[in-house]
Amino acid sequence: MISGLKYTQPHSPKTLIRVTGQDAFTFLQGQFSNDLRPPPGSATHGLWLNQKGRVLADSHVLRISENEFLLTSAHSAADVIRQRLEDYIIADEVELADESGITHALVFSGAGSGGILGQLLGAAPAEGRFVRSGELLAFAGRLLPGENFEILGTETAVTKIRRELMAHGATEMSAAEADFARIAAGIPAVPLDLGPEDLPNEGGLEATAVSYTKGCYLGQEVMARLKNLGQVRRRLHRLTGRGTPPASRAALYQGGKKVGEIRSAASRGDDMVALAMLSLINLNPAEGLGRAPDGPAEFSLLPHG
Repeated sequence: MISGLKYTQPHSPKTLIRVTGQDAFTFLQGQFSNDLRPPPGSATHGLWLNQKGRVLADSHVLRISENEFLLTSAHSAADVIRQRLEDYIIADEVELADESGITHALVFSGAGSGGILGQLLGAAPAEGRFVRSGELLAFAGRLLPGENFEILGTETAVTKIRRELMAHGATEMSAAEADFARIAAGIPAVPLDLGPEDLPNEGGLEATAVSYTKGCYLGQEVMARLKNLGQVRRRLHRLTGRGTPPASRAALYQGGKKVGEIRSAASRGDDMVALAMLSLINLNPAEGLGRAPDGPAEFSLLPHG
């Protein structure tokens, strides 16, 4: 047994949409922020942007075959992604099937978790790839820091692998514990931390979720312009503090001036962590932030990463 292994409570993902049809690849390639050219078996994380390059949703896109894809997201709603796609299906031979309600999922994490999955599924998912075993699909996730995997399947299959993970010494991670770990690591949830008024670069996603070489897609011109400029005026920051987490969108002040707002926050005992969208203009990283213009400094900024 390996200590430190954790799994989340089985749940239905916010999004599981199957995309098929002879134009499925070319259509999705022109809509998704990342490159979907890797062959079947690939798992690619990226974003669904609007014309202004703002973030509407995120997902992993699993390429099942040449023109069959699964779109899955833990935080972005299926109706948002489906509507985003339907708005741009014109003469394309593409079909969308929402399977969110009939699919179950869990996240398995911890050092050595890939080795355990390899034993149970026959192979451990490599970065950027997924593994299929019976009614299960597994791929390297981004919902938690460190080694972690998202597992999708039928309720029966997910319940079965949960029992097998328990037999290997894994214990359940509560939703609050998972949220604390995610926020402390600076992993944004879309659209809670990065949404329709935000650019990918403001959440630090330009390096992993955006392709600058794939060619045209919705929002691509804005992404290219940002790459050339090399700078945004706001950025998502990690904060730490003590006490009760503030509500989402609570204003933050430094030196008597509003510098941004909380996007998400979580606590563990008296320790509190948060993700906040802050203006980079005149922000002093060494100075604390408060919830009132003349109030005390309640939060300290943590370095990026």
